[in-house]
Amino acid sequence: MKLGSIVWLSETESTQEVLKRADFPKGTVVVASRQIRGRGRLGRRWVSSEGGLYFSFLLEYKDIKGWDCLPLIIGYGVSDFLEDEGIPTAVKWPNDVYHGGKKISGILIERTGERLIAGVGINVNQERFPEDIDAVSMKIVKGRSFDLRMVLLKSLYFIEKSLLILEREGFEPIRKKIEEKLLYKGSEIIVNSEPPTVGILEGISSEGYLRVLTADGIKEIAGGEFSLRPYM
Repeated sequence: MKLGSIVWLSETESTQEVLKRADFPKGTVVVASRQIRGRGRLGRRWVSSEGGLYFSFLLEYKDIKGWDCLPLIIGYGVSDFLEDEGIPTAVKWPNDVYHGGKKISGILIERTGERLIAGVGINVNQERFPEDIDAVSMKIVKGRSFDLRMVLLKSLYFIEKSLLILEREGFEPIRKKIEEKLLYKGSEIIVNSEPPTVGILEGISSEGYLRVLTADGIKEIAGGEFSLRPYM
């Protein structure tokens, strides 16, 4: 599964919206140095200041075996890229990459008809973040600036590797590797389901769902948010 042409914009509303509004070929990558209305999951604001890298790319729905696991697959690729740069990471279900307990990358997947639009944000050269955002950048971690073009090309390389494994072998080979990097695995968490689910984070199911060991046994959770259970 190869990604193709790259369109680099100095500023745009959202790289996701650019791909939605035009008939680009499969594999097209749209990059922005700055997004005016960057979005994360559930419509949340994604702070898209200069210094970060924000890109989206097109995939065909028919090419993906089980697209529910796609955020984890892409997140794993980003995690591998960051670790290749000497930045230890953890994958947070369902769509984030963390370093030292702080977010360094996020992924957003949207389906439009028979196409999937995958959006990726990586905190690269930012020196600070708003106080209400618990985030970190590559520059803060390593103490130096990074070439955004290098970050784009290398991260796409590692993402392509993960997508190729998904295409050829399915989710299972990467699922095991993601579990090795899974943030809060083995810890007691609380999931914002209704009613809230409390239990031990066991891992990821074959469909990409969260597996939680509760008092009633293993529960698999398809969507939502979770956090460490606070101790009273």
